[in-house]
Amino acid sequence: MTALTYSVGQPFRLHLPHQVLDGWELTDRQALVIDDGGHSLTSAATTADLIRGYGGGHLEWLEQHHPAQHDQ
Repeated sequence: MTALTYSVGQPFRLHLPHQVLDGWELTDRQALVIDDGGHSLTSAATTADLIRGYGGGHLEWLEQHHPAQHDQ
């Protein structure tokens, strides 16, 4: 994920029965997940709606790692 991802929300992994998808919750509570091998995004009003839309699963909240700033 990019630095922009970290500045606008909290990253997570959505664990489904046969796959794990990367995503993030935006500061306005909307949830986005990268689906189809990174070629598309799926969004929902909330993470709960996202989980329901996929028919179940659970979230693993990831620690935010801010990229180090280097003077050039």
